[in-house]
Amino acid sequence: MLHSLEGRVSAVETEGIGLDVGGIGFFLLCSKSVLKDAVHGRSMKILTSLQISEAGPSLFGFSDEEERVLFQLLLKVRGIGSRLAATILRTLDFSDIINAIASGNSHLLCQVPGVGKKTSERLCFELRQQIESSGFKSLATMVSPETADTVQFVYEALGTLGFTRSEARPALARILALKETESPEQLLRDALAELRKS
Repeated sequence: MLHSLEGRVSAVETEGIGLDVGGIGFFLLCSKSVLKDAVHGRSMKILTSLQISEAGPSLFGFSDEEERVLFQLLLKVRGIGSRLAATILRTLDFSDIINAIASGNSHLLCQVPGVGKKTSERLCFELRQQIESSGFKSLATMVSPETADTVQFVYEALGTLGFTRSEARPALARILALKETESPEQLLRDALAELRKS
């Protein structure tokens, strides 16, 4: 079983990326955060999940372990296959998915192509307890609608400085766990200081 792949991005497409690993090309169906970080020619390490279906094998890529765990949880829901689970992770931000399931916001999940009213309600019903007890130590439960723009600003600023979302997320989570929401500029300064420590 493939746990992760590290190589150079050879293609960036709507659903995923091409990754050249030692001269062998892989195509991975990726989460939204991986697609945001992917730049042609850039070296990336991506966590993976290999799924086998009637259509053949498919390789899925994630920026961190939390995304991969969420993907596996989505697969436990009746009617959610690997392709639809990947579409959910590609359409919505990780934090939005967690918050939608935890709060029972099935309307947000309906924005995902292929997810109807019944499926979105089933997702919330079947996964709410697992999400709440899963111990996701992430930014997801700390970002309110009011702070989402600030966090997005910091993500983008850190991205221009060469940090990926998978690197930035734990740093932001540590800061927001200790402090109230700050101005975008202050949060960026604190995030940089936190990232320099690690």
